[in-house]
Amino acid sequence: MHAWKPVSALLMLFFLFTSCHRLNIDRPVEEYYKVNYAPRLSTLVIPVETSTATLKKLINREITGVIYSDTSFADNDRDNLMLRATRSDSISLSIDRNTVYYRIPLKIWVRKRLEAGFLGYSFGTTQDATAEVALKFKTTVNLNKDWSIGTLTRPDGYEWISYPQMMAGLLKIPLPVIGDLVVEEAMPVISREIDRSVKSTFNLKQIITNAWTSIQQPVKISDEYNIWMQVTPVEVSTVPFGGSGSVFRHSVSVGAMVELSFGANSGKTELKPLPPLKITSALPEHFAVNFSVDIPFSTINEIVRKEFKGYDYSYKRYKINIRDISIYGQGENLIVAMAVEGSVKGSMFLSGKPVFNRETNAVELENLDFSLNTRNVLAKTGSWIFHSGLLRKMSEGLVFPVGDQIREARDEMQNYLKHNRAYPYLTLSGDIDKLETDKILISPASVKAYFQLTGQIRITISE
Repeated sequence: MHAWKPVSALLMLFFLFTSCHRLNIDRPVEEYYKVNYAPRLSTLVIPVETSTATLKKLINREITGVIYSDTSFADNDRDNLMLRATRSDSISLSIDRNTVYYRIPLKIWVRKRLEAGFLGYSFGTTQDATAEVALKFKTTVNLNKDWSIGTLTRPDGYEWISYPQMMAGLLKIPLPVIGDLVVEEAMPVISREIDRSVKSTFNLKQIITNAWTSIQQPVKISDEYNIWMQVTPVEVSTVPFGGSGSVFRHSVSVGAMVELSFGANSGKTELKPLPPLKITSALPEHFAVNFSVDIPFSTINEIVRKEFKGYDYSYKRYKINIRDISIYGQGENLIVAMAVEGSVKGSMFLSGKPVFNRETNAVELENLDFSLNTRNVLAKTGSWIFHSGLLRKMSEGLVFPVGDQIREARDEMQNYLKHNRAYPYLTLSGDIDKLETDKILISPASVKAYFQLTGQIRITISE
């Protein structure tokens, strides 16, 4: 009469173990940090070479004719000497590091009065002579922070090309007297003209101002993919002047953010003025083209729904069906929200940090795991899920490819550099040799993956 009771009890236990468990899990808070990303600063080294031929031409034009003239025997403490110095040949110059050396050949005319006295009367005779002497000067050239050129010109001795022939009895005019006098008296004129010529020749500020303004203009590097390059200069520095022989070399480093962007560009930019110059002992040479790949949440959710919506997953006697799935942000992590039914019913939440996988060129979720609240609830009502391999399956499917955009950016930038494309006043060339990942940031609208293309960039000043 009571034989049905054991059977009923077994059916009840089976029902309890196999029936659906309703999940009551709090939804993780949707939260977005302020996206505050500073692209890596690149260094654009601009070598500037100035031929001394220009400086030589200027100095020869400015220092000409009579350099010094003394037409009175009473000058210079009544030295009884008249003297005229006239440039006799081309001025030559050479460079060693930041110093310019000059040799200025002069023709010297000298008239000496020889005085004598007799019975209270004085009388004298005069004698003329000519000679040639080469005066030597050296100018140290430096750049100042305000972009002005600092010069210091000093005498560097002299050499006689031909000596004056002047004898009056046993009296001979000492050569150092003439040489020192010419140097001393001609120094202000020569120094002024040398400094003026140097500052006119090495007008670095004008050259760099043109380049500084030019590189700030947005440039379209690909019509097919609508890719734009924007250079935003931040600082400019240089090493001290240097040179040898007939060339004066100075390199200027422009610190800038170089960014590629996909899509429309207004072509307008607010030009930054040329900042004060930084003087440094060495210039860095790293170069990086920054770009970001934007993955909108609308695209992300389209991908995951295509992959998982309606998906049936079985483990032993348990089964769940993913009715819907979506992804949103929580700080540095992405939250995967799944509406499920079957052995458990309700919503489950996974959490993982987006990272870039170099091998697959895709953004994936690292350390994907159940959210803390989900884990606590499942420990009581659905611990089988922890052993089911569901997390592994989800990790394999939550992949967001960005390889096409990376290849487009790299190929188009390389093509741009290979063809020596020019800005006004500047020509860029070089090679892209490496792709580096920077970071991934999550905004309310998208996941942004930031990258750098690094390589060698060469810049030349256009005429």
